[in-house]
Amino acid sequence: MESTSWTVGYSSVCVRPSDRTGGSPAGKTCGRWPSRPRRRSVCAALALAIALGSAPAVGAATDPTAERVQALVALAMRAYWTGGDAKGAAVLLNGVTLRGRYKVVERAFAEAAALAPSRLDLKFALASTQLVQKDLAGARATYRQILAQDPASFDAWAWLAALDRAGRDETAAAGAEQAMAALDPARAAALSRRFDRIEQVIAEPLDATARSLPGAVTIVTLGFALNASGGMEKPLLDRLAATLAAARANPGARIIVTGGQPQMGVTEADLMMRWLVQNGVDRDRVQIEDKAKDTVGNALNAADLMRRTQPETVLLVTSASHMRRARVLVEVALQQEGLDARVVPVIAAGAAEGELTQPASADERLAIYRDALRASGVWAYPGLQR
Repeated sequence: MESTSWTVGYSSVCVRPSDRTGGSPAGKTCGRWPSRPRRRSVCAALALAIALGSAPAVGAATDPTAERVQALVALAMRAYWTGGDAKGAAVLLNGVTLRGRYKVVERAFAEAAALAPSRLDLKFALASTQLVQKDLAGARATYRQILAQDPASFDAWAWLAALDRAGRDETAAAGAEQAMAALDPARAAALSRRFDRIEQVIAEPLDATARSLPGAVTIVTLGFALNASGGMEKPLLDRLAATLAAARANPGARIIVTGGQPQMGVTEADLMMRWLVQNGVDRDRVQIEDKAKDTVGNALNAADLMRRTQPETVLLVTSASHMRRARVLVEVALQQEGLDARVVPVIAAGAAEGELTQPASADERLAIYRDALRASGVWAYPGLQR
């Protein structure tokens, strides 16, 4: 599902122990999580630990600074998820009225980071919000602040390397990747290979040809936001038409429809499944992924579902303008799950003339590298969301 949001579609708070400082957990080389059953228990335990750690002990004196930091973080995440309450934000931010929810998020994290300068997770959150707003200079400066406090922060170097790669600054990228390698050679090598693969995907021409493929095939179709009345827009209907053609060409293929942004009590994935069934697809072929809020979550959740079926090929269905980023993310997610499946693009109808041959823009390159890091386990809001 296309979105400018940075969320990953899990309903519970899931963090790694290292997320508060942006480091990598002991024994992890690529930011990979445990299997889903174990992941749930780990997430539940960590969420409980965070809740207990943030709650004042009975009878203990309250810390006004800590309470304000907690209130600012809560404000930032409310504004991030829902836009928040402008009046409430003005009260907490001392009468300052900010335009746009991300400005509220940025201001809240900036003040929280100033009040608690030892908490690098707040600086990572600030940098993430700066990147959402394409404030690359601000994000770079914040990552440099993190490195001034913790020169061994692998994640800060990884973000700088990604920004340099996205901006085609090969010299700066090489320096950042060298710093990563000095901290964790195996993880750095894996991430550098991932960056190289991103460039390969960006360079490949988009192919709109649907095809029949041998072996175990899974079709993954990405959603598109529903309209205010809960209906499907043309881009989503185009993707479903391409999915139906792919399903008919590959009658043994399983289908995953993914999209979890509800409107009027229904999600994209649910409507997508109904449309396919109404058009002759066996209901047993279709799996629904309706928890993710954006493309990163779509990819991670779909890959988790595919662990059970172990496909050899994934036919990825989305719009042309969305395909490069989606393909990179699905490839990353499959690797995170240990799946060796190739991803074959299926472009939905409706692409503008010349769109299939149009090179990636600077904004698209940034979005691809940004979200590839998130899917790789370098989180956007460490300690606050998975």
